Amino acid sequence: MKVFTRIPFHRYSGFAAAIAVFLVSSASSVATAAYNHPVMWTDMSEFSVEAALTLPYSSPANLYNPSFSDSVLNEVARDKENKINSKFKIPHEIRPAVTFWLKIYTRFTTQHIVLYDSRHPDVIYEALDFRRTAETAKSRLVYEVIVKNKLKKTIAAYKTAFASLARNSRPKNPSREQKLILKATRNLPHKHDFADLKKHMRSQTGQRDNIIKGLIAAETFFPKMELIFSKMNLPIELTRLSLVESSFTYSAISRVGATGVWQFMPDSGREFLMIDEDAKIDERLSPLKSTVAAGKLLKRNFRVLKNWALAITSYNHGTRSLRKIAASEDFKTIAPYFSFCSKRKGTIGWASRNYYPEFLAVLYAETYRDRLYGEVPKTLIRPIVYESPGNYPNPLAFALHRGINLQEFKLLNPDIRDLSRRFPPDLLVAVPGERDNVSLLFVEASRRRKAPSGKARPLLASGPRISTDQRR
Repeated sequence: MKVFTRIPFHRYSGFAAAIAVFLVSSASSVATAAYNHPVMWTDMSEFSVEAALTLPYSSPANLYNPSFSDSVLNEVARDKENKINSKFKIPHEIRPAVTFWLKIYTRFTTQHIVLYDSRHPDVIYEALDFRRTAETAKSRLVYEVIVKNKLKKTIAAYKTAFASLARNSRPKNPSREQKLILKATRNLPHKHDFADLKKHMRSQTGQRDNIIKGLIAAETFFPKMELIFSKMNLPIELTRLSLVESSFTYSAISRVGATGVWQFMPDSGREFLMIDEDAKIDERLSPLKSTVAAGKLLKRNFRVLKNWALAITSYNHGTRSLRKIAASEDFKTIAPYFSFCSKRKGTIGWASRNYYPEFLAVLYAETYRDRLYGEVPKTLIRPIVYESPGNYPNPLAFALHRGINLQEFKLLNPDIRDLSRRFPPDLLVAVPGERDNVSLLFVEASRRRKAPSGKARPLLASGPRISTDQRR
């Protein structure tokens, strides 16, 4: 992810506004350059969350040094306080996978790399800790080189250890790595030889600090997103999928083009949302507009698959191969398709099999955030009103004439990538208001009809999303 260093808007807002007014009359877009970049998490510092960013919740100590015990994590995984909707209780068949991802999201940070067995994710060999390296490295590049070299050497040492154990499973003087392997595999549910285990060791970077940062932004939108899903008769818990997809990073773009907090691919995005390169509009970047699109996709997939585990998996995997699985609301009947250790070739790839456990892990972590992250500061944004821009020539003129701070306008409308371009037809603009009318998004989405290539397409058209196994 690129990081932008900018002077805080409040330090030069008067100057920027004056320049912008001048350039509206001269039809130039130079002054908008400071606002025509993807919205980053750091931009939230200008969006009524200053207090949140200075509280212990977002401090380096909380981001990178979790203080909860193993017993707390176990209580969360068991839903001891019975906070979780019965639809999303953890099935025992995938409990090890959910517990693993719960640790990735809560205990391990982006300065940890976890080495584990991909078929038995509860088998963790070790977690490489680079927190000290992050503090002392002279630059980000130096840090990344150190991490890469250390990981490469460690994996090589493990491969040597696995190969040695395959020849002699009871060495008299085991190496450090051999000791860790023997300890981690002591309680495997069934036998694997060490040559086989060697093939399935994987590494995973922790995500605790990303989730904490994401929650600061997400908590401002979750009530509005829940309202949208509630009006669509969807479980409001599904809004937490946005954390799995992007850690609620506005400008998240995957290496294959999945974009926004809901990570829509270009094709699926055009089915549900406006993507207009000429006007520099990409509604995938709007958390609320893309929530409506995600709700429609999830609702359609559930109607086809009859099971939330499959419908959630299909958000990443697509429905085509999942249609072969007999529809049932009982997870036991579909559990074999989510098995990580099976010789039977399934219809769901390894990454897609992890997707539902990841969702459950994020849901549990966010539900018990007070115990795992600390209480997320309440920094709700003002009510948002969606309206047609009318006869204004472009977003810059609209914002200035309405007296809307340009930084706030950009944060409310991250789908508008260039404030100097003309408004396209049917675009709804978010402005601060007295009472939310986010339900208008649902009405507008249902009204849209087929448009020329590059614009929004019919909302009920078919076409599965690309598999997570292809795009991750």
